[in-house]
Amino acid sequence: MSRDDLLTWFTHRLSRPPDATDVYTVARDFYQLGAHSRALACLTLYVTLPAAATPGRHLLAHCHLAIGDGERALKEFKKCVKEGYHEDWQLVVELTIEGEERRRKERGRGEDGVGVGDWPRREESVWQ
Repeated sequence: MSRDDLLTWFTHRLSRPPDATDVYTVARDFYQLGAHSRALACLTLYVTLPAAATPGRHLLAHCHLAIGDGERALKEFKKCVKEGYHEDWQLVVELTIEGEERRRKERGRGEDGVGVGDWPRREESVWQ
């Protein structure tokens, strides 16, 4: 759904233009129901509204994480920390470490599929 589609939907449902609280409330309800992609659409709109607050960005980051988009989640969590939501520091560190490990594994794989860290186990020794 595009931003304009969402604004039209909210305006039709509310019989007035939506404010940030309306959008956040619907997004939070979607998130709690497990409809993460719908919550993501609403929160993407929410963070562009004038009265948007950091908890909405925090929930947006969790939506990205729930749908498996760790890179975008990390970007949003970093923005939350910069905005003073210091509770997200741990998630920033964890996602940074996971991203580095994933990149290292991808770089370490050669054409034959064997990476630097793929040493044989002791019982699979090449010396036997």
